[in-house]
Amino acid sequence: MPEAIWITFAFVLGLGVKAVGLPPLVGYLAAGFVLSGLSSFTGLAVEQTGVLEHVAHLGVLLLLFTVGLKLKLKSIVSPEVIGGGLLHFGITCLVFTPGLYWLLDLDWL
Repeated sequence: MPEAIWITFAFVLGLGVKAVGLPPLVGYLAAGFVLSGLSSFTGLAVEQTGVLEHVAHLGVLLLLFTVGLKLKLKSIVSPEVIGGGLLHFGITCLVFTPGLYWLLDLDWL
């Protein structure tokens, strides 16, 4: 029964933010954060129910599907995106690789 209340709460928040002019996804995310924070007070953790885990996985699947439908391939293969991605990757490798070797006390060779 708590699953129905949680899903209804997320639906109501989704409608509320849509009335303000924001995408309903913002309301769903806010409901997830609020319910996750309140789970310690209610005594029923969200992770204890298998139904919500399946609903969450379905939500992520639908979100990724929607993003894939709206994504244009020409915007991904632009020089700015590829250059920015390579720069980000290079800086991350240069910063985190020595840091992880130092943190885990590994040898370089």
